[in-house]
Amino acid sequence: MTEIITVGEKGQIVIPKKIREELKIIKGTKLIITEDKDKISIKPIKIDERHLLMLLSETSLKKTWNNKYDERWDDVL
Repeated sequence: MTEIITVGEKGQIVIPKKIREELKIIKGTKLIITEDKDKISIKPIKIDERHLLMLLSETSLKKTWNNKYDERWDDVL
């Protein structure tokens, strides 16, 4: 499903109702947002803070290590 949304004055966005319902996103749902070059990805997560910290660290380190020698890790990270 694709929707066009508008970024508000404070950088806020509203996830369209159809998408929230489809992904079962309700008040209090944790989301992870990642940026990769010209893309932003937002995904609901159902993990504790310890796992969230690991995911954020991997994303950050992948940017630093992103070179041809590390391509073998792409299917792991």
